[in-house]
Amino acid sequence: MNPKSIVFSQRVINTINSLPMEDRVAISTAMFGEFVLGMKENLGLSSQHIMLYAVIRQYILRDSEAS
Repeated sequence: MNPKSIVFSQRVINTINSLPMEDRVAISTAMFGEFVLGMKENLGLSSQHIMLYAVIRQYILRDSEAS
């Protein structure tokens, strides 16, 4: 799935904002790396962050495909 536009829906924003600050920074940095810079590896994410990132990433991809 490679959408032409990336959609950060209210669901994504609310999910990220509900996280503790440390998690917000880690997840947001990984998202920026993937969706803006095109980096495919989430280096430095803990196993918990990898799971959170996978869920939020799916929200972004589904919302982007639907737009």
